[in-house]
Amino acid sequence: MKANEVADELKSEITKGIGKLATLRDEAKLHLHLATLDAKQEWDEKLEPRIDELQKSANELSDSTRAVVHELVGKVEGFVSKLRGKDAKDGKPAEAATQSPS
Repeated sequence: MKANEVADELKSEITKGIGKLATLRDEAKLHLHLATLDAKQEWDEKLEPRIDELQKSANELSDSTRAVVHELVGKVEGFVSKLRGKDAKDGKPAEAATQSPS
């Protein structure tokens, strides 16, 4: 594989990861209004700032950037999964409140 093909593949993978993070960020923000203070604090202090940093440094495409993208996608997916799992106000599954009748 040529160097420019490797660079293009790396850029594509990082771009997809950043796109996924943007989607997860939007979903997290929708769920945060029902979240506990701890969840909001985790988002505000640990996760959202890292997404912002990553988007700004995406021009520095490298294997380490790819590793950071994968790590952060995993963390944000886990966070969103927790938010989906229960409504922090009443402890009930969030799906029950958001699903429409079939």
